[in-house]
Amino acid sequence: MVRILNNFCKENLFNEIMEALLQQITSLRRISTKYGLAPHKPILLLAVIESFENGEIEKNQIDISEKLLLRYYDLWKMLVRTNEEPNFSLPFFNLGNERRRLWKLIPIPGEKLPTIKRNYFKSIKKLRNNISGAQLSDDFYLALSNHNERKALKVGLLNAYFPDRSVPIIGTLPKYSEEIKEHILNNVSENFTGEMIQQTQEETIETKEEEMIIRSYIFKKAVLEIYDNRCAISGLKIESSGLTPLVDACHIVPFAEAFDDTIRNGIAFTPTFHRAFDCGLIAISDNYRILIHPKLKGANLPAGFKKFENKIILLPKQEKFYPSLQRLAEHRVRFGY
Repeated sequence: MVRILNNFCKENLFNEIMEALLQQITSLRRISTKYGLAPHKPILLLAVIESFENGEIEKNQIDISEKLLLRYYDLWKMLVRTNEEPNFSLPFFNLGNERRRLWKLIPIPGEKLPTIKRNYFKSIKKLRNNISGAQLSDDFYLALSNHNERKALKVGLLNAYFPDRSVPIIGTLPKYSEEIKEHILNNVSENFTGEMIQQTQEETIETKEEEMIIRSYIFKKAVLEIYDNRCAISGLKIESSGLTPLVDACHIVPFAEAFDDTIRNGIAFTPTFHRAFDCGLIAISDNYRILIHPKLKGANLPAGFKKFENKIILLPKQEKFYPSLQRLAEHRVRFGY
């Protein structure tokens, strides 16, 4: 009898906690805009839920990461049908003002949480300069760590804020991230550059900043995937997700100059070769051989460079993804080869 009563009490407590959580997340404080009540907070919570689903969050700390930003934008493009600005930074900061400490902001170590106007954190750069992340209430964290409870909270959010977008429907919608990857892999460089310049001219500074972070993140992932996570010069390959990446995705011509994030303006290098390439110490010829800068010929070459001179770099399996000869030529001209 005692065991039955204990189980009954636990079940009642669980139901009360879940009801309280559902009440909290479905009655978020939202500002009124010309498009209606702002959808930013619900979408950020949905992005956090998806991050738990995919094993990207394993402890009670929500980092201001590229992965979470990307999930937020994916959901925004699927759920929001107005021209409202997505802005990831404001909801991340303002969720800290919700009742019952659902979302607690963690300041940068040694710093205090700033007491400033809400709109100050429209910029993700400013957010990262002041906030290292967020911590969920214990009940919220435990619920998101459980498959069934997480699903119930996700359904609750969708029903409350996006009633025409059920979980099955979301699963069928195209993702913003997939569209960007498709452009990166298959667009012609010149067309892509023109599109990017026009797009950035039409966006706010904050949206440009967030979208550039997303594009850079997807570009890096795409380049490393195409090069099988190997350095094109040394062949070094490290795949363990738990280690610091030892292979970078490098723009042949910097994005800030060319506005070109297509795959053919990218190449995979270790950090050492990446820096050497960016500084012009090495370059790549029209037949994909490694060149050493002429000014270094008469001096001692940096350690390890000499043995790679005239070696053909490792290339992607598909020729359509080979580094652009035009971009490689622009790089050589820039550094006087």
